[in-house]
Amino acid sequence: MTGERVTRPLQAGLKLRVDFGVPREIVVPEELLAMLTEETRKIVMDEAVNDNQRFKALVEELHWGKYISIEKLSKRLSVPLTTLWKWMRHKMNVKVRDNVTALQLAKTKYAKRDFDGDDAEKLRLWYFAHTDGSVIQNGQQVQVILMTPDPYLALLFKEVFGRYGYVGVAPQRNDKGGYEWELWIYLPLRSYWWLLERRTPTLIDSDVKLYNVLSITIDAEGSVYAYSHEERITDFRVVLYNEKMYVVKPLYEALKQYGYRVRLHVTVKGTTTNYGRTSNDCYHISIRAKAHVKRLLSNVELTLPHKRLKALLIKRVLKETSEPVYWSTIEPFYSEVEAVHEELLMESKRVLKSLHETWQALTKEGRDRLRAKAWGELQALKEKYDGRFKELERRIEAYFRAQRPLP
Repeated sequence: MTGERVTRPLQAGLKLRVDFGVPREIVVPEELLAMLTEETRKIVMDEAVNDNQRFKALVEELHWGKYISIEKLSKRLSVPLTTLWKWMRHKMNVKVRDNVTALQLAKTKYAKRDFDGDDAEKLRLWYFAHTDGSVIQNGQQVQVILMTPDPYLALLFKEVFGRYGYVGVAPQRNDKGGYEWELWIYLPLRSYWWLLERRTPTLIDSDVKLYNVLSITIDAEGSVYAYSHEERITDFRVVLYNEKMYVVKPLYEALKQYGYRVRLHVTVKGTTTNYGRTSNDCYHISIRAKAHVKRLLSNVELTLPHKRLKALLIKRVLKETSEPVYWSTIEPFYSEVEAVHEELLMESKRVLKSLHETWQALTKEGRDRLRAKAWGELQALKEKYDGRFKELERRIEAYFRAQRPLP
């Protein structure tokens, strides 16, 4: 023996000789080996690793990563069920799924994908889950949930998380009596545990990471707006809101590091605002200096059309940041963008109310069919308002082209 690790190619069956008190030879079928991730397969096929450890890696991956029950594993590995259960509990320290988790996984018909993105993608998912979304551990799964009346934000959630598993949707009534789209996804804990952490999964230490985080955070829980107190000179602001300091602080520090003039302040619990009394402290990051607003909006890629069009409008009027911008220049387009968005939300809520009334009377099978209809309604709303927003964008661009001086 040279001490080198030997990895054999997949065979018709891999023989392992385990010893958890009584030696036993186990033949692992090729169909099980083919299900393993590359990382686990390297361990299982490595003859330099103890066979007990190789078998543990195999069972843990198949039971938790691929959701194969102990009953099915015992049959495919030709190991008595009680023997395999005792090995997992008392010899291999592999947790056995409880009945609730097993039932949840049994009902999950859709494949889940292990996370394979880069650090910028990891930050994007984490910030979405911790801003307008919410994230909890559900057995051996990570559940991410979004509640929103905005069809574009609902579809953005599906776009961002749908790469990694099935995204469900249902019409729901919130505790204030309004109607919202509820979206959710279940992800394997072993690959997405970092979504549960109360800290960013990686540092925001590059332009790519910073603007990825800003893009998703503004779309999910931020504001881009212009305002004028006396309807004369216009001020501009980009604001990010969150009740969790561990979400706000890393972004605040990164913005300062990249040269932004940024403010951080708090609205304390119990303060009366335009939206009612705050139930928790709320932290605000705001950027107000015109040059910094323009720089930030020139680097982010927003998806929600009303925020994207406000950003476009602000960038166009801030061509020369040293010159004042009069409210009359921006107000007609700005107000129209807000009006179209408000109309979209009203129509979305009417659709939600109708779906929810039907939803309440349905059986499980009927609700499964209604989910397909809900996706169709979301897409129909998007297609209808895409045209409205694109026409607004065309008019904004045409207006500012006409303002350019002749060469």
